[in-house]
Amino acid sequence: MNIATSGSPEHARIGKSTIFDLVLNAQTEENDFIESEMPTTDVQYYKPELSQELQSNKGDPAFDYLYEMFLDLPTGEEVKKNLMIVFAGNIGTEDAEKFNAWNTKATLILDHFDSVAEKIYFKFSIYEIERGTCTVADGKPVYEKKE
Repeated sequence: MNIATSGSPEHARIGKSTIFDLVLNAQTEENDFIESEMPTTDVQYYKPELSQELQSNKGDPAFDYLYEMFLDLPTGEEVKKNLMIVFAGNIGTEDAEKFNAWNTKATLILDHFDSVAEKIYFKFSIYEIERGTCTVADGKPVYEKKE
């Protein structure tokens, strides 16, 4: 997740989840064509969400960023965020790893704050996807858009 407030992106890894469940939420339409025996389901579009229980713990780079959001309870454009999703599976070489990636625009939806455990729970609803690849240089993700 990009936690920079301006300028160059500064990505903080969201690593506190035990699963990666990217739900595609296919939006469909039924068409009952004259020549078909049964109605046909057509996919109109997808509305991906990272809807599993994501959390950020105190001490994680994303925690302070999310905590400020929790205190302010932003809405509208203030919750539209850049989220880079890097998929497992090296498509590069052993010496120069590269991974498929989506650079997305997503709505960050705050869920709840466990003040005793100091954890913030949230999810992302994705509304724009740019496809590309990601490498890591000096411990930071480097995204490259596919041509």
